[in-house]
Amino acid sequence: MPLHPVLRKEAEELVKEQMASYDPSHDWLHVDRVRRQALKISKEESSHGKTIDLELVELAALFHDIGDAKFHKEGQPTGKEIVMAFLSKHGYQKADDVAKIVENVSFRKELAGIKSEWAESCIELHIVQDADKLDAIGAFGIMRCAAYSGYKDRPLYDPAEKAQLNMTYEQYQAQTKANTGCAISHFHEKLFRLKDMMKTPTAIKMAQKRHDLMVTFVQQIEEEYSMDE
Repeated sequence: MPLHPVLRKEAEELVKEQMASYDPSHDWLHVDRVRRQALKISKEESSHGKTIDLELVELAALFHDIGDAKFHKEGQPTGKEIVMAFLSKHGYQKADDVAKIVENVSFRKELAGIKSEWAESCIELHIVQDADKLDAIGAFGIMRCAAYSGYKDRPLYDPAEKAQLNMTYEQYQAQTKANTGCAISHFHEKLFRLKDMMKTPTAIKMAQKRHDLMVTFVQQIEEEYSMDE
């Protein structure tokens, strides 16, 4: 069942307000792309006989970056608190389900490796995760990586920065806290991993083209830096 227009409009307004202080890699336009991608994946997966709650998908996609750990400041309400307060005010009966997806959608959560029967079986969670990952790779992924690196004052390319491959959750958290690395090392540390983390057949098919574009881009960067053209 599609989301009620009034609830959608007010949810969009909340997201725009929350995203206003974020950098361009995590702005309202990113959220809207993830929302549209999630609904596209839902439509395709539904055509193959899967039962999907479109309300849940759209709301979770809209709220997926609220309270993002990269921007959250001590003393501010958490993403779950903001989402629950908004949906409770509107009497939305599946508020807990939306908040649960929002809490578990991130790459960090997957990297932590905490397994549960719900996370393994919730197709709405898988769809929003895949939609978010798809926006992190390909052409938009390249631009978002550069935008966030600029926001964090990281160099675009530094040959002295060696990428840490197959980082654990603890290593990823430590690097994030230390604000080390450069934009290109981030491709090796995270973005190149996302293709193989897709969960829905639809996203698996879509990811390869975007992944290949990133590989070509990084190769071109390295060629230009080496000046061996």
